[in-house]
Parts: sequence; structure tokens; C-alpha cells
Amino acid sequence: MDFKPEYTKEQEEFRKEVRAWVEENARYPEELGPIPLSSGDMSREMWLWGRDFQRKLGAKGWYYPTYPKEYGGGGLSGDKDIIIKEELRRVEHPVAYSMVSMAAPALLVYGTEEQKQRLLKPMLRGEMVAWQAFTEPGAGSDLASLQTRAVRDGDDFIITGEKCFIGGHHEPDVLWAPVMTDPDAPRHMNLGAFVIPANLPGISIRFQNLVIREGKRAVTFEGARVSREYLVGGETQGWRVIQSSLEIEHGGGGSVLPEDDPIVTGALEFCKKTLRNGVPLSSDPAIQKEMVDLYIEANVHRLIGMRNHWMHNNNVPGTYHGSQNSLVGKYTALRSAVKLLNALGPFALTVDPKWGALEGKVEDHQRHTLGSDHRGGTIDVQKVIIARRIGISRTRERAAPTRAQAG
Repeated sequence: MDFKPEYTKEQEEFRKEVRAWVEENARYPEELGPIPLSSGDMSREMWLWGRDFQRKLGAKGWYYPTYPKEYGGGGLSGDKDIIIKEELRRVEHPVAYSMVSMAAPALLVYGTEEQKQRLLKPMLRGEMVAWQAFTEPGAGSDLASLQTRAVRDGDDFIITGEKCFIGGHHEPDVLWAPVMTDPDAPRHMNLGAFVIPANLPGISIRFQNLVIREGKRAVTFEGARVSREYLVGGETQGWRVIQSSLEIEHGGGGSVLPEDDPIVTGALEFCKKTLRNGVPLSSDPAIQKEMVDLYIEANVHRLIGMRNHWMHNNNVPGTYHGSQNSLVGKYTALRSAVKLLNALGPFALTVDPKWGALEGKVEDHQRHTLGSDHRGGTIDVQKVIIARRIGISRTRERAAPTRAQAG
């Protein structure tokens, strides 16, 4: 089966332009040291380089290529976005963590023109790092149960509460956060959505030491005063507003994954070269089956993500498609961890320079898959959404508006 896409002459000419620019601008100084496997281990100097590179991409309109030019995007087609992502992947470079992709759709759909210019534009130009502050100690998949409070005080809101498993390494500029604005209102009608400056008095951010080593944070609001100008949408419209973010997080915007997953292809080569009882691992029929299944499943997920990317950037309405992408991705990640462990055995569980598969990348992959079943909405949440959108649930729902519909 051929999983490789074909490109037109015009697209390949654009690729040459992108490749030349990337090779000139994406080479970071060797003195910063090797890029760590886990983003939480990234040095501040390396992170600052990543931020500067984001700004360079933003100035070209290539940080968020398909968003409108007037708001900091590139105004480009989806196929050019794919080419940019493919070329960026060719050169290893540090990436400064940001969740602009989650805040941007909601701002574009529900933000005022002033908010789009003041908040969305610098996000899309790589000038502003945004963290998504949704999860709380008592509310994760059930976001309607959020307890962080915003009490109105004149033209401001006083915010108190706690968020957890937020962001990544180093610090953000803003926090994209739904909070409760009316505790007496019914569920789904009691939230407001805010873009909150992260340096306000009353906001503290502390490190959470997790097995995945992504440097997640807990964020505490202790009477932080936030101006109304940072409220996106109506005061109790937050549930509707954040659905535009969740539509993307659940896979509605699609994904551009590599044709040859580096973990999968690397593991295949590892099995060919690594001996067990004097013969290559790849000579074992059981390992052959695991690796072939792994390769096929990874590409099935990649193609579903590409389909959604095409739909999203061509204004094709989606229904179950986003959650299908998320669900298949979660199952693929979990199964890939098991298959790699079955095939590689102890080689998959160590970062030892001599014994660790792919210089420890497989061990890092094993740890990261631990959160695959719940990250960005649990497996059951995605099943419920699919059921509602194909008409086999007691309730029905439609896909939330995103940049594609608003553009």
C-alpha cells in the first residue's frame, strides 16, 4: 500500500522556497547543546532561541499559515501549510511550547475586532506564548464542573481558583481560561472565557514533576484582577466560546504527521540490526507482525488527520470527524506502546546509551503514551461526541464553529 501523497509542480516550487528559508533560519547554535527528548528538560537559552524562531516564522506568515493575513496569519492554502510543516520537520530545532492553536479559533470566531488585533495578531505572529488553562483539580473532561470563580467588580473580574497540568516549559504571556462567572446559572450557561495576562498580581505558577517530563504547571489565582477587555464573548457565553477551542483540540482541525513516523521507522531499523540469541529481532515472525501492524496503524491515523486538515481548510463541514481523529490517535498511541514493548522488550524501557532503543526515544515514547487515553478529552468523551453527532445518542450536537467557518 502506498501512503505517500503526490505534489504538483507549483507545490514543489513552493517547497524549494520553504526549504531554503528553513535551512538558513532553523539551524540553532551548537553551543546550546543537544535538544533533549523531553521538553521539560529544555534550557532557557534553548527556549529563547525557539521563541525567536517562532517570531521569524510569524513575520513570514508561516507560524499559522492558513489564518487571515490581517490577523497575523499567512493567508495561505492548506497544501502550503502541509509543505511548511513537512520542511520544518526536516531540521531538528527546539520549539517553544505554546497553545495558540487552542485560543486562536475562539478569538477569531467570538473576539471583537480590537481583541483580534491586540491579542490574536501577536499570537499568530509568534510574539505571544499562550497556555490553555482548562483543567482543574476537580474538573478535567467535565469542564462544565469548573470551580475557578470570576466575580465582577466594576469593569474588572476578580478571579480565584486553581488550574493544573497546564502549559509547558518556562513561562507564558497569557492564559486562555474558562472560569465560572455565575454560580447560580445552569451548567453550560455559567462560564466566561478569558485571555488573562500571566504576569498579573495574584497569579502564581509552580512546576509539576510528572513522569512525562513535559514541565507541566499548576496555576493559582488568588484574587487576580482581570479587566473586562480580556473577556472573549459574553459574560456567561464561555461554554460556547471554548467549544471552538475544543473542536480543534479534539482533532477537527486535522493534523500533518510525517509519512514515516520516526519512532516506527526507527524501531523497524533497530529490529533489523539488533541481535537476540545471535539473530536479528526482525527474523522473529511475532515481531514482524507487531511492527507491520504498528506501521499500518500509524499511517491510518496519519491519513485521517490529513483528511480533517483538508476539510478544515476547505470549509467542508465536519461532524464526527474530529473526535474520530482523536479516538484513533489515542488507540494508536496506546497500542504502539504495547507493540514496541512486545517487540523490543527491555530495549524499550531504558535510556542507557548502550541498550536504549533509538538513543532513549522509545523509552520517552513509552512514558508519553501513558497519558494518551485522556489527554485532550478521554476516550469515552470522544465516543460520546461521535455518538451525538451521528445520531445514535439521546442528545444531538453539531461541530462548533472554528476558523474555517469564520474565515
